[in-house]
Amino acid sequence: MTVVLTGRSLSIGDVVAVARRRATVALEDEAQRRVAEGERLLASLIADGTPIYGITTGFGALDSRAVPPQAVVSLQKNLLRSHAAGVGAVMADDAVRAMMAIRANVLATGVTGVTAATLDALVAMLNAGVVPCVPELGSVGACGDLAPLAHMALPLIGEGRARLSGGDWRPGAEVMRHAGIPLPEIAGRDGIALINGTEQTTGIGCLAVHDARQLVETAEAVAAMSLEALGALDDSFDARTALAKPHPGQIATSERLRSLTDGSVSVGPPRPSRLRDGLSLRCIPQVLGATRDAVAHVAHGLEIEINAANDNPIFGLADGWVTSNSGNFHGQRAAELLDYLANSLTSLAVISERRSARLVDANLNGGLPPFLIHPDAAPGENSGFMIAQYTAAALVAELRCRSVPAAIQSVPTCANTEDHVPMAPIAARRAAFAVETARRIVAIELLLAAQALDLRRIRPAPALRTLYTALRERVPTMVHDRVMAEDIAAALEVIAAG
Repeated sequence: MTVVLTGRSLSIGDVVAVARRRATVALEDEAQRRVAEGERLLASLIADGTPIYGITTGFGALDSRAVPPQAVVSLQKNLLRSHAAGVGAVMADDAVRAMMAIRANVLATGVTGVTAATLDALVAMLNAGVVPCVPELGSVGACGDLAPLAHMALPLIGEGRARLSGGDWRPGAEVMRHAGIPLPEIAGRDGIALINGTEQTTGIGCLAVHDARQLVETAEAVAAMSLEALGALDDSFDARTALAKPHPGQIATSERLRSLTDGSVSVGPPRPSRLRDGLSLRCIPQVLGATRDAVAHVAHGLEIEINAANDNPIFGLADGWVTSNSGNFHGQRAAELLDYLANSLTSLAVISERRSARLVDANLNGGLPPFLIHPDAAPGENSGFMIAQYTAAALVAELRCRSVPAAIQSVPTCANTEDHVPMAPIAARRAAFAVETARRIVAIELLLAAQALDLRRIRPAPALRTLYTALRERVPTMVHDRVMAEDIAAALEVIAAG
């Protein structure tokens, strides 16, 4: 697969393909023309003596300091060195590749003034499997994700560290040489063009959105298994119920629950002895439907962001216009989107844990044994799934402890030149953590729902049998206590595989 960068049509699916499936990257012919035109325009503006931030001036609060033309190359290289101030754990390879692909797409707009040689080298790094070593902490999301993007760019000047396709970390110059990629002649505003955007935020965010889409569908299937295990009522996801409150996600989740439980021997209409279910059962369309809508909304916003000119200065190719006063590098929109995604995924996790708690509670699980202990095992001597629900509860608490939005955490930087910043990368990492943690909570619910079905001797509805079988191929019905962590890990593998 080849992803063609046009500067305006990159999708989240494209980002995932490059980041995780090693799709190759190519520049559209028109994008190459625009980049060359932007390079020529910048050269002419410099020759005319036009003042341009970060080219004829220093950076940040040093923008009043003039920089002579002969110092442009050292200015751009020093920018990358000084801004590579990241700390903490190294970003995962897929997140770094996502960041690289999105920044290359931004540069393909042609309005950033990057040289064609530098953009070609960045694309060549992606295609050769060169992954720069990028610490994950240090960006405030304006003016762009400066520190991580500077670490990303260091190999282009023969510095920093990198690796090839999961190999050992080595000096950047050595890895570039081994990959056969000549170092570009950094010129014009190449340094600032490489780092002045939101790409750490959007790279992590795009992967989180992709994973969240899959998780919502899995959570619906696992919830349907719980509905079967608890003999729930089906009118909560009747089409007429959904259309009475017609949010698109609620309609879609209700339709999916009807499909998943079609042919169920236990899920059925209301009866005199049971007119209502607990809210963790009857409000599945409202909660998971809301997450469906959140994922769709965030995906739409991020796809605008990854096809935008996240930079400053910006150049007008049609009329030669230039501004040094753009705020397009600011990640507020992405931060608010990803905070929203994390919040909604937390709700998905909370309602899943509540169903797990119901499944192990003999007062609420409709006659099942306490903690789903098998009849052939002695209660007391065996604890069943008691502590699995503890784990789910602990994970919910982890999510709640990270519930404060990142987008409101501005701490002024750069001697108050940048007096409002969005902390967008924190929102992105929070969203990624929410996906991972919610997935574990849903995996625990899957274990419990499958055990409950087995104890009731219920065969799952046809649409759920693939999921049930995939689990049982890895995790047999629990009779006597065994190491629960291993079962949870196996269930997580089933969910992660989709």
